[in-house]
Amino acid sequence: MLAIIVAIFLATTVNAQAEDLTETQIEKLIEQAEKLEEQKDYDSSIKIYRQLAKANNTYGMNALAVSYLLGEGTEIDQQKAVRWFRKAAELKHPGATTSLGLRYENGEGVEQDLDLANSYYVAAAELGNTRAMHFLGLNYAGGIGFTKDQDKAFSWFQKGADAGFAPAMYALAAAYEEGDGTSKNLESALIWYAKAAGKGYVSAIFALGTVYEFGNGVDVNNDLSFILYQKAAEMGNASAMNNVASALEYGRGTDVNIEQALLWYQKAADKGDDYALANLGEIYLLGKHVKQDVKKGTALLTQAIEKGSNYAMYTFALAYEDGDGVDIDRGASTKLLRQSADGGFAAAMRKLGQNYEEGIGVLRDLPTAKLWYEKAIAAGDKQSEDLYNKLVKKMRSADMIPVGASDN
Repeated sequence: MLAIIVAIFLATTVNAQAEDLTETQIEKLIEQAEKLEEQKDYDSSIKIYRQLAKANNTYGMNALAVSYLLGEGTEIDQQKAVRWFRKAAELKHPGATTSLGLRYENGEGVEQDLDLANSYYVAAAELGNTRAMHFLGLNYAGGIGFTKDQDKAFSWFQKGADAGFAPAMYALAAAYEEGDGTSKNLESALIWYAKAAGKGYVSAIFALGTVYEFGNGVDVNNDLSFILYQKAAEMGNASAMNNVASALEYGRGTDVNIEQALLWYQKAADKGDDYALANLGEIYLLGKHVKQDVKKGTALLTQAIEKGSNYAMYTFALAYEDGDGVDIDRGASTKLLRQSADGGFAAAMRKLGQNYEEGIGVLRDLPTAKLWYEKAIAAGDKQSEDLYNKLVKKMRSADMIPVGASDN
């Protein structure tokens, strides 16, 4: 029913009295408005958009809606933005139809309606809008207004990617990498990441860096990984900033440069990256490369933990276990390790396995150690595989007698 309503909307003719403009006049006005936009003279550009909109020109209607949306040349007014997006959508403007759908998805200027939002995305996608195709893929993947369906998500990502939309290319690459809605194919993932990166899509540039750092379907290449991370970092990607810092700290793909590493960690931390906050926290807590500052280190790690960083929990847990910068507290360490592991952090799962195997902070319990190793392996932790195999042999030779004294 909602799709029919949208179709009626798109078929409706705007009844407002139109200001007659010739095609040549419209082209000149659009060219003039674009120049004014480049000069950030929004007071002048919005006057042209109003003139074009009055002439029933969909470019002008959509641009006027965007002006109200961003507050360019006028006050921000979500409801007026919706009004003009709707008028342009009624005349089958693909971009305005997509933007109208986004307003309904987010409840901006209208009451949130996910069904109607997706109906507009479908209408826009049928008009060839690649952003709408991408949104449909995301909503099928996330179960937003739809029953979650990875196959349909993949299909829409494919359509958007084939049409040249970089975010859809990136999403398609990620689907191939994870095997979501398709067979896992690292070669295809690499191809689509590269295509999206070639269009300057920063998330894809960062993803390519991880592909070469960890050797996902390719040989490990730290030199190329560093170059890609550096490019993404310069474009403002906080995760890439952290990875550049880490590479500079440990000399992966570049020379060690502690001063630059600290600068990049700080830049990433300033943007709220939880890995950078944790890394900086560890540096100050332990006094690595800097004068030790336990208070600052603790504050940074706590800030990252409050953001839900499983990595920060794991890092702080190790400090409590070994007494690095803080008093030894095996109870606090175990609690943080459990939080991190429950959050899906594989290294914390592995560490819990080791602690149960060795009786560190907990009673020695080989079956529980085995369970945590199994969880870590399932989460993709390669280091746990050897630990697991050795433990299984140990348990067999010990005739499954697992419990002993804790060495707390």
